[in-house]
Amino acid sequence: MANDPISLVSAFIEIGSVDTVYRDVYLERARTLLGPALSLEDFHRIERWRGTLAELPLAIARELEKANWPLVKELSQRAGALKEEVESKGKLLEVAREVYTGMDVKLDPFSPGLQRFTHIPPKELPTLRTRAVERLTTLEHADPPWKDFYAERRADFEARARIAFEQGDSPAGGTSAVGAREAAAQALKAGDMKQLEKLADVLMASATHQTSASAHGASAGATPMPEQTGQDLLVSYSSDTLTRARQLGLAPRHLESRAGLASLRQYAWNPFSGHTDVKDVPLPSGFGEGLRDPVEMFMLFPLVNSGGARHLPTFVAEDVLVEDFPDPAENEQPQASDLLATLGLPGRRGLSRIAIEGALFMHGTRVLEKELGLDPRVFRLVCIPSDVHLRLGEAEGWGRREFWTHFDGYLIKGVGRLQALVGGDVRFGGPYDLLGVGRDYNSNHLVARFAVVRRERMVAW
Repeated sequence: MANDPISLVSAFIEIGSVDTVYRDVYLERARTLLGPALSLEDFHRIERWRGTLAELPLAIARELEKANWPLVKELSQRAGALKEEVESKGKLLEVAREVYTGMDVKLDPFSPGLQRFTHIPPKELPTLRTRAVERLTTLEHADPPWKDFYAERRADFEARARIAFEQGDSPAGGTSAVGAREAAAQALKAGDMKQLEKLADVLMASATHQTSASAHGASAGATPMPEQTGQDLLVSYSSDTLTRARQLGLAPRHLESRAGLASLRQYAWNPFSGHTDVKDVPLPSGFGEGLRDPVEMFMLFPLVNSGGARHLPTFVAEDVLVEDFPDPAENEQPQASDLLATLGLPGRRGLSRIAIEGALFMHGTRVLEKELGLDPRVFRLVCIPSDVHLRLGEAEGWGRREFWTHFDGYLIKGVGRLQALVGGDVRFGGPYDLLGVGRDYNSNHLVARFAVVRRERMVAW
């Protein structure tokens, strides 16, 4: 396999559709290894040839009507040569298309509650996990320079990607045993009464635990404390990285943990719980009533990050690099930066999410590795996450202007339609403003602000 670029690249594509938070890393590695066999420039040239091939029959037909036999012969020869060249690439061209243009968002099949959108039943997840482990094991041997990374991801799948109906736990750390409920529905549909009986025990235990926790919280007169939501995401950036970051317009910021905000995870949308009135949700101290609007968004819709995993902020202590320019006034074009130029973006205003994600897809890992000296397998360049914007907003003076900021991730509506997360417009809640817009929406009312975060924050299991 090591000498077969098609098989190797196909393996990257397959594991990227399962290990979605790292999909951009896998595809970047695939681009590097695919380059000698079919470069990006060669790929674009062949794609242009395919377009020409689609047009040539009509051109030949016109010349046939005119009885212009010399031109008919010339065009026919050209069509034959192009067809032969395109067909000679065959499977290589097929995998290259996914590697060079695969900017679609893949949803994490292991994220709690997303099975109805990934269309992968819970009972198939153990098989999918096994396949992922096999693929990563194969890559360890086929791509030695990156074997440690593949081994780490394999170990993560083996140790952490627990299937809820196998373990009887809640992988979301507070989403009401979504996986077990989903599995129960599937078991009922399949007529598997023995499995349903086991799952009923899991769900009864979960319900008893939640009832007990709620009663304790009510008697104490305080917001129930959240379960452990993860380790702090602290970073000690080198002086060289900080210098290079400032040249790009990025500045270090430390975010303190906010356990009160983390407690709101228990109200996050899941496909089986009844709807709680947002007015009954106790808000953490220090936050105004405006916080209810984004909380309601979390309750009504599943949110995912740009890695396709459930967006369930942990609000642990965290170090980030963030563009710290002041919010621009109406119709003011924020100052250009080296980061925008490196990403190939013409400015900050009026960018659609499709354009932004395309730029990050093609250049994000290179910015981290070449410009900042950071490992893209550990860090990720993204639109500023909504929870980071919320925690930094007051000190930075954000959310006091009439425009929306692009936030990392998406809101899922209906049967799986993605809307890009934006917010921060002073007219609709300022720092608390959160909503979804079309991925192709490119109004001047939108402004892009980027951040570098630890990739670990994006994993939902």
